[in-house]
Amino acid sequence: MQKQAHSGSRSRQVARFVEWMSPCGKFVLASVGDELLMCDWADGWHHGTIMSRFERLLPLSFESGTSPVIERALAELRAYFKGERKAFDLPLRYVGTEFQRAVWSALERVPYGELVRYGDIAEAIGRPKAARAVGAAVGQNPFSIIVPCHRVIGRDGTLVGYGGGYDAKRRLLALEMGVPESELPFESGAQLHAASRLAK
Repeated sequence: MQKQAHSGSRSRQVARFVEWMSPCGKFVLASVGDELLMCDWADGWHHGTIMSRFERLLPLSFESGTSPVIERALAELRAYFKGERKAFDLPLRYVGTEFQRAVWSALERVPYGELVRYGDIAEAIGRPKAARAVGAAVGQNPFSIIVPCHRVIGRDGTLVGYGGGYDAKRRLLALEMGVPESELPFESGAQLHAASRLAK
């Protein structure tokens, strides 16, 4: 992660950030005050877009360094990868449009080890015809793993793009389903059970 160059007279809050190597790849975790701002793949395809959104919507200066909420997030992530944690309990600072925030909130409600489709999320937020827009918002999720966009699959039951890459997505789903990656039911056109509704 590169520190952002800033201009203008707006008073800026300091966002602390650290890099962390998970079993699936490198993450950047950032916080503002006592809230987590980001847990994103350092080399993910959407990382630059997320950083641009922060620059546009928040007066922030990013500085290397940890914080209590970052350390708490790291502890919970380590427990997740050990199979000891199935849900996260962290104060999250959502930075995005009203629609994006609604999508991310719906993602938070997808249970551990279960799968949904973009249409399921669209139904959950009361926008049943907005599956394509939901897909774009899922791709802008700044809290990978913590807000589980890896549990979203395509309409035909196949894997779809993921910020951490397909290998990382397969590894996360295998962890949650308790099976070897070789036994994941993700063949082209495979029919997978996906929840049709999410708790509102």
